[in-house]
Amino acid sequence: MKKNNSLLFAILLLCSFIPVPPAYDTNFVEISGYTDKRGITYNFVYMNRTGSGNRIKAKYFASRGEDGSSVSSRFMGWGKDMNVIAVTSAGYMDRYSVPVGLTIDNGRIVNSNLESFDGLIIVYATGGVVATNLDNADLTLQGGGITAGRKFDIRGSYRDRQDFIDWAESQEATVFQTHLLVYKNQLEIASNASTTPRERRFLAVGKDVNTGETCHVIVNSPESTSLYEGTRRVKDFLNEYKDMEVTFMINLDPGDQNVFFLFNRDGSVNNSIRGPLPITSAANLLAYYYQ
Repeated sequence: MKKNNSLLFAILLLCSFIPVPPAYDTNFVEISGYTDKRGITYNFVYMNRTGSGNRIKAKYFASRGEDGSSVSSRFMGWGKDMNVIAVTSAGYMDRYSVPVGLTIDNGRIVNSNLESFDGLIIVYATGGVVATNLDNADLTLQGGGITAGRKFDIRGSYRDRQDFIDWAESQEATVFQTHLLVYKNQLEIASNASTTPRERRFLAVGKDVNTGETCHVIVNSPESTSLYEGTRRVKDFLNEYKDMEVTFMINLDPGDQNVFFLFNRDGSVNNSIRGPLPITSAANLLAYYYQ
């Protein structure tokens, strides 16, 4: 009962920060579900970023604030003035809730150590999200005095890594490392990845093959599967049912940090995808909003 009361309190608290309607344009935000021919169900939030004129944006809260404020309080202080679509836990943390791998929060260095994860995710101050495979050593950047076309080898060159960090600071970018499950529409995850069956949740960014528009999709697969099988099924779902070529897909691990809130256009909570933990349990948060 105590756990349920905490969740209810968190939902009510979140709702108090959601603005009056319209919160977002439903022409560009689709909340729906689909059951394939095998009887597997997917619940998803499909966001057409290009179609909305880039009014759909992302913001990542990677860690506590410089003043020690919690991730949840940082989010709620910011979110009271924003039309929030969804908010979810995202990145990997250690047992002390410290981000694992290279992490920069709105231009502030949180962790300068590179880990073995192949994915580097950049959330721009303008609300865009991109990813690179560090194994390819071909990251390119825009703005901040960076030479057009320059490729950064973050892992192999100390100079490139430092220049990248300097760029992120100057651009107030947010950066974190994670596993790339899909990259350039190809599976990157090994078939011997985590075999523990559980509910799976993913973030995919790609293009509509019919229009070329950039879309961001959060997919929840409630059926318990291994990470590899869940990744493969969701990629197939996006390719075949949503006509989407997946640029990259990462894991939004619904495990110890299973925080997820989704909102309807009128600001009410949509329970088609919901994490069981209160917002205060989050060690990091990825928010999508409409501006």
